[in-house]
Formats: sequence, C-alpha cells, structure tokens
Amino acid sequence: MRGTAKDGLTREISQMGGSRSQRKHRPTMATTIEKLPDHLLSNILVRVPARTLAQMRSVSKPLNVLLSQPSFIKTHLHRSIKTDDEILLVFKDGVSSEVTVHPSRSPHLELPNFIQLPVYDNPGYECKGHELIGAVNGLICFSYHLANRGYIIQIWNPSISALLVVPRLVPSGGFLPEYRFGFDPKNDDYKLLRHELFVDENKPDERHVLVQVYSMRKRCWKLITERFPEHLGMFGVDKVCGDGHDGRLHWLCFHADDYNIEMIGAFDLGAETFSEIALPVDNIPHGNVLGVLGGKLCLMSCLKDHNFEVWLLNEYGNAESWAKLHVFSLFSANNMSPFGFTLSNEFLFTSSDVLSLYDPIAANVKSFMFKVGRHAKVVPYVDSLVWITPDKRKKKRKRCMVPSKS
Repeated sequence: MRGTAKDGLTREISQMGGSRSQRKHRPTMATTIEKLPDHLLSNILVRVPARTLAQMRSVSKPLNVLLSQPSFIKTHLHRSIKTDDEILLVFKDGVSSEVTVHPSRSPHLELPNFIQLPVYDNPGYECKGHELIGAVNGLICFSYHLANRGYIIQIWNPSISALLVVPRLVPSGGFLPEYRFGFDPKNDDYKLLRHELFVDENKPDERHVLVQVYSMRKRCWKLITERFPEHLGMFGVDKVCGDGHDGRLHWLCFHADDYNIEMIGAFDLGAETFSEIALPVDNIPHGNVLGVLGGKLCLMSCLKDHNFEVWLLNEYGNAESWAKLHVFSLFSANNMSPFGFTLSNEFLFTSSDVLSLYDPIAANVKSFMFKVGRHAKVVPYVDSLVWITPDKRKKKRKRCMVPSKS
C-alpha cells in the first residue's frame, strides 16, 4: 500500500511537463520524490488527499518531516477549506445514529459510503446515538450517549482516522451542561468548553455558570475563574458548527431582566475571558442564527414578511460596524427559519422543517429534500491533516483537574 502510493506519485511526477512527443525524445532519467526540490514537492503534495498523505508519512523520513511541518499542514488545510466541492454532514435530530452526507452543489443527492462514524466498542456500554458538539478545521467533536451510563465525548479526524477520548469530569452537581468546540490559534490548540448552570436552592433568583475548558494539547480540563456575565442567559445553538475557528466561541443570549433584549455572548479561548456584543439593530426579530461568513461574525434573521436579512460584523467587537449584507426573499411559505452558513458562503434555512441551501450569487435554492428535527446540526467535511499530540516540551506543567473514573 505504501509502495503503491509512492510509486504512483513518482509516475505522475515523471510525466509532468511538455507534450507526449516532447517527452518521447528526452533523455530518460529516473525521477524520484527525494530528488525534487522541497517547494515543488510541497506544491504537488498539497493537492493529495489527507488519508493518502498520512500513509505516505511512513514511506521515508524526509517525507515524514515534510508532511508533518505545521506550515504544510496549514497550507493543505487552507486549500481544503477553499474547495468548491463542499461536502456537508447532516445530523438529523439531536441524539441520533442517522447521519447523512451530501454535496453542497446537489444536496438532494446522498453519498452513502463517504464516511462512517466510529463505533464506541466497550463491553457493557450500549450506544444510544451520537450528538454533534462542533467541528473546526477537519476535527469533529461529538458525544456517544450510553444507556444509563451518561455519555462519552470524542474528538475525531476522519481524514486520517485519528480519535481521542476526552476524559470525563467528576460530577459537579450542576444542571443543563452544554459543550462547544473551537480552535485557539494563540496557543495552536483545540479546546472543548463545558458550561453548566448552578442555582442556590435558598436563593433561586441567584445563579451562576460554571465554565471548564479541555485542552487537546495538554490533555486535561481546567476550571475558568472568570464567570459568564450573570445578566445574560444563553440560548443560541451553533447548528452549522462554523463557530470557534478564530479562537472565539459565540452564543445568542437574552437579557436576564428583559427576554426581549438579545445580545451576543463571546468567549476568547486564548485569553479565557468573556465579552458581549450588541446586535445590529434594536428589537431585531427572534429566531436569529449566528455564523461565520468570509471569516467574519455574521447574523441571519427571518422577518415577518418572510424576507431574510444577513448582517456582517466588519470589525470584531465593534457593534457600530454591523453592516446589512443581504436581504432576500425566497417564497411565501410558513414555518421558515434561518439555519446557518456554509464554508462556501451559502445560507442554510428550513421551510416546514425541510432543509435547503440558498446561493446568494446565483440567487437560487437547492433543497435536501428531507425534513430535519429541531435539534438537527450540519457540519462541513474538511479534508485535513490536523491533529494535536500532547505537548511534551514543557517539563513543568500545571496540575490538571482530575477526571472521573466512571
């Protein structure tokens, strides 16, 4: 298998440049991977699928060094994200074993053998289904819900078949725990955030949110000392899992004193601090969704007349920089709701629970031709070499929180 990958690539390289007749009269010369200049070799390999590159790492030491360089991995990732042939994974309703795969160009088509979720194979544990938490740069974070055993969280790169089981936390007595997954570019780390609500039984009006963060690089949990703003209540769900790519996680929130006032709550994964951002206009309709469009935070809303508005935050953190980017009307139908944004800058929405894509450039609608549940999520599949191994460079490491043995 390994020899085949190398030999196949060598044949492709030897055939490059000039026409067939020109190559016929050239002096024959054995062209191998090792003889190519690094810049030319990188330019070729960056076009190869991640699974093949992962196999080629064991072909030779020079190849392993090249394919493991952070600069090469980032270039390969950037090229994968910019592809026009975006693939979408649809988790149809919350905790479910039903996951379907669709090309964004023709979402009504299904790719039945494209991907298969890993199976949690542990005697005595019966898996009831998967629940998607988030995805970024090709890494997918999801939980296995086990019969009478809670759940197990895993981080998975399907491109290279790498899998990490996140250690379980000691039960803390809170309720409504929720998770978000994102990338911390400041520390080149992928992190899982958990927040859960605590209410004083003697003072039910007083509540606080406990926040803990798992570091993929450090392989441990950490308690965040800064509290989430107590005057905000979280309710937004990242349905398309496009959040967290730039080191920040976002929630749509309501004001504790007035549920009609919505805000955006944010968490910086590098600085481990919270902030809040005002919405673009007062009294904007409910049913908003957050997302990322062209690398910037954006918001999509459905108005009473069935028109959709898309707002873009041009300068992060500055509420005065909100700009209305799109206003479009699809058709007069009931039960229309914004759903999110794809990496190819298309808009997802549902109409009577049927999932569809809107292309703002072509101004046309592409339907998936099936209904999804209220807890459905969509994740873009990104071909990626990204993986974080434990950081062994630091001899002295801060003590981590002790995980549960259960």
